[in-house]
Amino acid sequence: MENKIQERLQKLRQLMKKKNLSAFIFPSTDPHQGEYIPDHWKGREWISGFNGSAGTAVVTLKSAALWTDSRYFIAAEEQLKGTDFVLMKERIEGTPSVSEWLASEFKGCEDVNIGIDGWLCSEIYATELIWDLRDRGGFYVHTDFDPLEEIWNDRPSIPKNKVEIQPLLYAGEATASKLARIRKALAEQQADGLLVSALDEVAWVLNLRGSDVHCNPVFVSYLLIDATKATLFIDHDKLTTEVQTYLEKEQIRTKDYRELTLALQEYDGNALLVNSSEMTHKVYNSFKSSRAVVGTSPIPAMKAIKNDTEIEGFKHAMLRDGIAMVKFLKWLKPLLKQEDKPKYRSKRN
Repeated sequence: MENKIQERLQKLRQLMKKKNLSAFIFPSTDPHQGEYIPDHWKGREWISGFNGSAGTAVVTLKSAALWTDSRYFIAAEEQLKGTDFVLMKERIEGTPSVSEWLASEFKGCEDVNIGIDGWLCSEIYATELIWDLRDRGGFYVHTDFDPLEEIWNDRPSIPKNKVEIQPLLYAGEATASKLARIRKALAEQQADGLLVSALDEVAWVLNLRGSDVHCNPVFVSYLLIDATKATLFIDHDKLTTEVQTYLEKEQIRTKDYRELTLALQEYDGNALLVNSSEMTHKVYNSFKSSRAVVGTSPIPAMKAIKNDTEIEGFKHAMLRDGIAMVKFLKWLKPLLKQEDKPKYRSKRN
């Protein structure tokens, strides 16, 4: 595996030279800032070989480092063996931050250009990084380049799994009711629009489910809500005839997933509610700042308060889980008793 990582680093560095980049930063995020992400965006894992859920990889033309927390110190040390990557133990005294390490690597150098993918980094992370690196050495940060598009030849595609309807029998509240509550909450913050980028929130609002992320019932998409309409940005191949009919009935328009930034540029509402820690740098800078209102999305709080149907669903799930556990223990205990029995031994002559 280490040989593959070294080959990938070589390809990356060749491309960096062509693009006049001194370093590139790979986070563990996707355009939706989820904790669990589709394979298409696992660039940090691909370039470093470290498969933990949290970490940041940084590659320069001569060196490389990976930051992760104490959950993964042992695993990371093992997986990084034989590669250029040096493990940086986060929150351990003496461990430099990414910016500090880069400043040390390029001390006294001129024309230092750092690259990040603006589709993956949150606006607040990108902004803080830009100013921090500027203060430490006048370094310039480029945010509009994804090197993996050119060097990751067998990169998994963005998932195209079909979307399914979550019946009202299990959801307990219709999409129209949820949208009405969201618009009321937005008005209280002097906003008339909201971009929903968190995949679990899109699924909750629309009463839809998917399978784009392992063990998470979500699907890759964005939802733009304004005062009079809502638009789902999604790959249309993911929509069955049944789901398309459902969305039309709910008066939800659909546009291609890649049309989001254009739609934000053309947003004609009075004020779009934004949060720099939830929006990526690319998305945040797609609309006019004069039409933005800084605030917190009302959806997480709404989603956290379960209705009666959802509560009953929890109880039913726990009951089924309990039955499964009892069946498992009934199967396991006799096997353990057999293992405890003394094994037959032949008599010695």
